[in-house]
Amino acid sequence: MHIALPKKAQWILVAGLIAPSLLLANGGDSMGGGGGGGMADRGAATFEPQTPEQMARTAYNDGVRAVKQAEKYEAGAMKEARDDRKAKATERAQKQYDKARNYFAQALAQQATMAEAWNYLGYTSRKLGDAEKALAAYEEALRLKPGYPDAIEYRGVAFLALNRIDDAKGAYMTLLAGDRKLADKLMTEMQAWVTARRSNPAGVPTEQIDGFAQWVTERAAVAQQTASLGTHVSTTAWN
Repeated sequence: MHIALPKKAQWILVAGLIAPSLLLANGGDSMGGGGGGGMADRGAATFEPQTPEQMARTAYNDGVRAVKQAEKYEAGAMKEARDDRKAKATERAQKQYDKARNYFAQALAQQATMAEAWNYLGYTSRKLGDAEKALAAYEEALRLKPGYPDAIEYRGVAFLALNRIDDAKGAYMTLLAGDRKLADKLMTEMQAWVTARRSNPAGVPTEQIDGFAQWVTERAAVAQQTASLGTHVSTTAWN
């Protein structure tokens, strides 16, 4: 019996991130659990087969490790002065992000309701340059786990990659009300977006860049003030 997924998640499947044939409720042969052709059938020692939940968790943990390795390579690339070394470190990072994304896809093939895996599927998709697939994955994570702060922050960064600055503002204000640390992270990404767009507008009108830059400057100042005073910030209006 196949696991039913909402339309957004199905869209990701159609886009090729997760093979629909993997989404088997019983774990399926493709993940090495419970079906014909497994290790036990090839004469291996008797063992207790893992449940789909256990296989999902194993794949998820492998994915997290691959992400950490990718981030390490990425950080190294930023420090390299030589272009050839920078390119090599960047290539290694991309390979690790791709490896990680496959692990998260495997995890979801076994347990399609794992919000954390959807969140990381979005993160790795964005790192691999596919912000649209990333957004779809974040939306699924938030559908399964409403208010999930990590997904809100990651989605805010994806909004910036797509130049959806009003949506990024909304993500920031939501985080400011519930997770100040992640709000600060998103603010850093917003400041980086302004710097990047002033160097390369990428089709964004100058007045929009300037308007967003002013908003970012004002919000950063308010955030710094309230952090030192320990006061709560109203999020009723952010336009």
